[in-house]
Amino acid sequence: MKFYGELLVFALLFITNLRVFFVHHVRRDPLVVLAPFTFIVAILQIFAWKIDAFTILGLLIALFVLLSNFHAIFRYLERLYIDHYSPLMRVWAAFTIIFSALALAATIYFAPVEQHSRKLNVSENQFLYKGSFRSGFEKASAVGKKSLTLYEFAPDQISETTPQKYENLIVLFEPDKRGDTEHYKPYLQQLASQGITVYSADFYADDGQWLHNIGEKKILRRLIMVIQSVLNEKKFTSQKEYYSFNISQEYSVLLPLLREHCGSNKKFFLIADFMADIAADDLMKKNPEEIAGILKLSSIDNYKTSGYGCIEQTDPLLAMVLGFSRDSSLATPNLLAKKTVEALNDLK
Repeated sequence: MKFYGELLVFALLFITNLRVFFVHHVRRDPLVVLAPFTFIVAILQIFAWKIDAFTILGLLIALFVLLSNFHAIFRYLERLYIDHYSPLMRVWAAFTIIFSALALAATIYFAPVEQHSRKLNVSENQFLYKGSFRSGFEKASAVGKKSLTLYEFAPDQISETTPQKYENLIVLFEPDKRGDTEHYKPYLQQLASQGITVYSADFYADDGQWLHNIGEKKILRRLIMVIQSVLNEKKFTSQKEYYSFNISQEYSVLLPLLREHCGSNKKFFLIADFMADIAADDLMKKNPEEIAGILKLSSIDNYKTSGYGCIEQTDPLLAMVLGFSRDSSLATPNLLAKKTVEALNDLK
């Protein structure tokens, strides 16, 4: 959906500016209303999908186009006659048309590789919660602030060949904050398509601090963490113990919540990626009767984008920055799913 929203923004910007060359001696210029409409859509894109290269680019172009068309919007609202647009406006429109066309082409070139859950016979569910680590979490409505989103990826139907021991496990994935659940989705879908129900969660509680600055905002956190990691990987990696403390807080919420959701007689199989490695180890040492096993994705040899998720499918632009390319064969999700199934089958 994010991709289609970006296409819509850049296509609307293209049309908004192109109209300047075709308006001659008209009473009104109705297409000018696309300027504020596109700006609103660009803002909604950011709140829905967070800030990244394309959402911020769309917002900036939309803002400039809105400001440059402010006088035209006023004339439209006042029903004033329009002879033609000035040469300066035409030059500006030509510039923004080229820029919008380039942005549209880049959006298509770096389009994510999407899998449709229905084709995989997979169901995806979200459970929304509000609250904090201090006061606890409770179910939230679709409107209003949410501080925890719990995702469930499950097979539509449990196959008769599904190993019985899978049914006695709660498979819990803890994503790295540079990816969040969104950028591990192809992997989680592959697991569910193989008969494994897997849970993942994204926390945005006010007392779950990672950056201690404005970057804690939901729309910014992943972007800031990715930038910090890319610019100074050594420093980012050295803070793994601190990440462990925060992840441990999340485990302390998720385990009882999932026991209530799935049944108290089941054990947990923990899947971690980089940030959660230490916390998962600590949890198993303290509660061996609750934890059946652990899989650290960062330990898988051919998984080259550890910490970022399946970005060769979900974020091809970041993949290119890190030296990888868009992969429609789903090599990484398939590899991770295969290794996960092997780890589950090796459980005693």
